[in-house]
Amino acid sequence: MTKRSGGHAAAPIVATEARPTGTVPGGTGRKPLGLARLPLAFVVLAALGCSVAQPVAAASGRQIELADVEAKPKPPELPPWARSAPKPPETAPGRGPPPGVAPGGRPDAASPLPPDLPPGADGRATAEGNVVPDARAMTAPPDTPRQRRRALEDLYAHLATAGDPEATMPLVGAIERLWLFSGSDTIDVLMERVLKAVGEQRLDLAEKLSDTIVELEPGFAEGWNRKALVAYLRNDYTGAMDALRRTLALEPNHFKALDGLAQIMRDTGEKKAALKAYRKLLDVHPYWQGANDAVEALTREVEGQGI
Repeated sequence: MTKRSGGHAAAPIVATEARPTGTVPGGTGRKPLGLARLPLAFVVLAALGCSVAQPVAAASGRQIELADVEAKPKPPELPPWARSAPKPPETAPGRGPPPGVAPGGRPDAASPLPPDLPPGADGRATAEGNVVPDARAMTAPPDTPRQRRRALEDLYAHLATAGDPEATMPLVGAIERLWLFSGSDTIDVLMERVLKAVGEQRLDLAEKLSDTIVELEPGFAEGWNRKALVAYLRNDYTGAMDALRRTLALEPNHFKALDGLAQIMRDTGEKKAALKAYRKLLDVHPYWQGANDAVEALTREVEGQGI
């Protein structure tokens, strides 16, 4: 409508609809601009390693508290001698378990064998007449330290005479499981917490936990091996070698401790000692990755000739 004043026409008064805060002009509904851009802001802040602590005001007047966005530390890369053995292959959909693996993915024997071979004294016999360790030695924990030692000796014997690298994989997995058998729930928990602390880069805590393990169970070889890992990650190579030597004093065929000791010796210039350790490693595990190449290279450097 038009309002007249003094005979002159006044500008028309147009009624306008108030837009809610944050509404896009021309839109029909409310669209909080800050929330619309929130995912991108999160990505940018996370990439920059920043944290978000400021509340974002929504159109309704409520405030949304955003959790701090923190860049998680990247776990340190473990050396080869500190990594776990590969897991058995999983069963493909619609197929039975792979050779040598029982239902559920558990290793059933040390190598793929036809089911009609007669069992041997400790397990099943191969086509060549060799006896493969019983599956129980590879899956079930031993009842006594004596049973553990006997199972390990059997597995070491088969590992040293394995016909190819593939045949060593289930043997290595079984040996590693026996290494971890401590017989103590407390030690088992502490061992797991060491790895958790290492993954979180809390090496001071990992060192305290590993020290506790060897204090409580000084005869547990794998505890010393874990202590060696922590020392190595802290660049304490002398401490790592000392712990690896303690591991080998308790478990002379510990091929991972042999590999770790040989690598550190080689890196620190103790090439003659490294060559001896690598040769011992090949006696225990003839297909350990990189060991043959290391022996060839060190032989040329130490003895001045090839193999």
